[in-house]
Amino acid sequence: MTKMTMSKKGQVVVISQKGSALLVSLIMLLLITLVAVGGMQSSILQEKMTGNMRDRDLAFQAAEAALREAESSTLSNSNAVYGASANGLYQANSLNLPDWSARNMDEGNGSIVYGADFQGVVAQPEYFIERLPIECIFGCSLGAGGPAQTAPFYRITARGFGGSANTVVVLSSVYQIE
Repeated sequence: MTKMTMSKKGQVVVISQKGSALLVSLIMLLLITLVAVGGMQSSILQEKMTGNMRDRDLAFQAAEAALREAESSTLSNSNAVYGASANGLYQANSLNLPDWSARNMDEGNGSIVYGADFQGVVAQPEYFIERLPIECIFGCSLGAGGPAQTAPFYRITARGFGGSANTVVVLSSVYQIE
């Protein structure tokens, strides 16, 4: 681009411009835009990760609540009948147990739904209880001629759901009534 101006002596002076300032400023604007877009994408990714962690934590808390309820239920109903039925109370390794640990999230044959209303989840947590054949491991009388006291063990498996149907946590514990 050329620019013509008049000098003080009345002569026409031609000044040549190359436009490098415009080119440099456009490149700087492009770099700033790329940095801003990268920062935006990073923020969005971090927000998604935080939401997923919150959802998993909610599912964990729901499963933990169901586990504690099952332990309390086992303690207060020590005379319950454990069999092969679909009422959530099973003998160990029964063929019709729900198989939540293998990521088979079907309803299974029978489980007990958490008794309270757990807020913020897509489905209420649930659990099932197995009576294990292991008896008298701790706290038994080993004296000669003394009666052995049995202490039954129970395996409790609980499943909790998060805010979305894809978030599921399965917890299992072994519980003993003394």
